[in-house]
Amino acid sequence: MDGLSARLEAPDPGTVLIRLDGELDLATRDQLMLAVRAVLPTFHPQTLVLDLAGVSVLDSAGIGALVSCWKLAQDTGCTLRLSNPRPLAYAQLRLTGLLDVFALAGTA
Repeated sequence: MDGLSARLEAPDPGTVLIRLDGELDLATRDQLMLAVRAVLPTFHPQTLVLDLAGVSVLDSAGIGALVSCWKLAQDTGCTLRLSNPRPLAYAQLRLTGLLDVFALAGTA
């Protein structure tokens, strides 16, 4: 992925972790959506965790992509959680009222 990379891990049975690295913005939001659309039907996880520790930029389009991924997960009976957002991303999620929606798995 140009501008955003994703690395898959399966830390526990039923859980898939996607470690994101780079910018999550208008230019890369579709790449995240494609990754999530591929993971859900392939692995059928109970929980999908998006690790944001490596995300250096999160703009409104990136937040919109996270919400869309949450909806996709919900439609398949999967719980989507975020983990390790950087302080600015955490503040943006708090400001938009999305902290509860994403049930953060951990904070930076």
